[in-house]
Formats: sequence, structure tokens, C-alpha cells
Amino acid sequence: MNTRQAKNVLADFHRLELGTFPTPLHQVKNIQKKTGSRFPLYIKRDDLTGLGAGGNKIRNLEYLLGDAVRKKADVVIASGKCQSNLCALAVSACNKANLDCIIIHNDVRPERMEGNQLLNVLSGADMRYIGDMPDHEREAYVEEFCRELENQGRHPYLIKNGASTALGSLGYVQAVVELCDQCGAQELQLDHLFVPGGNGGLAAGAIFGAALTGAPFHVHVVTVEHEKAELEEILSGFLGELQQLTGQLEGFCFEKLYTVHEEYRGEGWGRPTKESVDQIYDLAKEEGIFIEKVYTSKTLYGMVDSVENGTVNGSACYLHSGGFGALFTQF
Repeated sequence: MNTRQAKNVLADFHRLELGTFPTPLHQVKNIQKKTGSRFPLYIKRDDLTGLGAGGNKIRNLEYLLGDAVRKKADVVIASGKCQSNLCALAVSACNKANLDCIIIHNDVRPERMEGNQLLNVLSGADMRYIGDMPDHEREAYVEEFCRELENQGRHPYLIKNGASTALGSLGYVQAVVELCDQCGAQELQLDHLFVPGGNGGLAAGAIFGAALTGAPFHVHVVTVEHEKAELEEILSGFLGELQQLTGQLEGFCFEKLYTVHEEYRGEGWGRPTKESVDQIYDLAKEEGIFIEKVYTSKTLYGMVDSVENGTVNGSACYLHSGGFGALFTQF
């Protein structure tokens, strides 16, 4: 299948146009020089998706809010910690789509609004604080909250799992189609694509998109949260759901298209390593681009280290998934 056929598959789903696409694809020549690579290194700027503080979740939200509109929802519910990038972008996306939005934070209300909390305030967000609790308890609370809204005659649409669902992952199938078109237009040969592996939706979409388009690059998933075996199981589940959702690639062997790297995860989600923090400074100093501690810095270090130690040969692209708002609370 080629990109034209992949676009026809995606056209079967209702997508709201919320972001500014395509996001830039360009070389990082100073980083390339520092690594000593003989091959060009690139960055795909999904921190510049054009809504709110930018970031990867806009791609997911285009499909999820498209589904919400199709189902005639009158309020969107998103949840997460205070510095959740998804929550902040959900507010911005709902504002643009003229949808009511309620954010539920499993945190106490902060004394000072900063980072994504400040952006939420500026956006007029309706934020509810339910205290510090595990994510599974927050999810149970949100499910009950939605039932209460339904009893009041509302029609809520719940964004689950940080927008990482099979439907949300279509945003990164779309991103790979976009990337393939850009490589064709710029006559670039891309051999490797590095993406973050958190709860799996972005990575699964990229892998499925690579399979759907017949993309020439190998997808490297840098886990920032789960151990390798657990993330591989999560990805397998998502890929099966995407096959069912789209009716495509039945029986396809995805394992040949991607590699999960756990050597850069450190102690897991929200726990940066010395090397990943160094990458924050390096990218800012060398290229004038900012990344954050949870997802983007570990992914960049994964690419840089793989190039430097010779485990990756050929041109490589780092997908910058955003998170700029949270950066202001991390130092």
C-alpha cells in the first residue's frame, strides 16, 4: 500500500482539523556534527502542531473530538495530573471546536499556577481537583462523574488513557503518511525513526502507519515508562485494535518493523537520567530547540546514543512530541 491508499483508509474516519500540518521536517546539522554521523539526522517538529503549547496529542484529538462531534457529545472530559500535556491541549482543542470541556486532576489544587496549569487558566478551563490518588482510582472517579452527567441530561465524551486509544492512534498513522510525503517532496532517504514509548498510542500509530504505507524506515520506540516486555505487549494490543478498527493488515507481522529500547528509560516515567537531562541542554545550545524531561529528552538521547555507538547506520529522524508547557515546572 502507498500513501495515497493509506489516505483513503483514514478518510473513513471523522477528523476535525485542529492543528497546523504538516509539521516541519528539517536537519539538525549541529547535532549531526557532534555525533560524528556520516548520515544526515533530522527532527520532525510535532512540538509545533499549532494549537496551545503544541505537541503530539493534537493529532490524537483531531480523531477523538471528531468522534465526539459525530456522536453529538456536548461536553468532553479529560483527566490527569496537574502538568498533563493532554489535559492542557484538550482544553485548547475543545475551545477551537466549540465544545465544553471539564478537566479532572488527581492532584490537590496548586498554590501557584505555572506550566500547563497557567495555560489552562488562560484558556478558561473548568478544572476539578480530586486529590492525589493512583490513576486507576482517578479513572473510576471519572467514570462515575460521566454517569452523573448523563443523569443530568448531558452527553459526555470521555477521553481515556491520555488519548492513547486505537482511534486516537490514527493521528500517528496520519503523521507517518505526512512524513512519507515530506520525504518524497524533499527527496530524502530516511532509514530510522525514533519515537517515545509512554502509554503506547503514539508508537503504535507510527508502527501501523509504517506498515500501511510501506515506509522505508525502521521505527525505534524508546520506552520512557514501562519495561520492554510490558511495552511490547501494550503495542501488540494497540496494533491488533488498529487492524480491527481499519480492517487493514490482517495477519501482518509488525515485529520486523520496530525495536523497543529500554536502555534509556532509567527508573521509569518522570524520572530523568543524567544523559537525558544533558540532551535538554545540548539541543537548546546546538539547535535552539527545547525538549522536556519525561518523554522527549529520553527519546533524543536514544537516537544520539544509537548513532554514536554505531547500532544505527543510516539517516535517522527524531520525532519531537512536544511537552513545552510542562518544561517550566521541571527545573
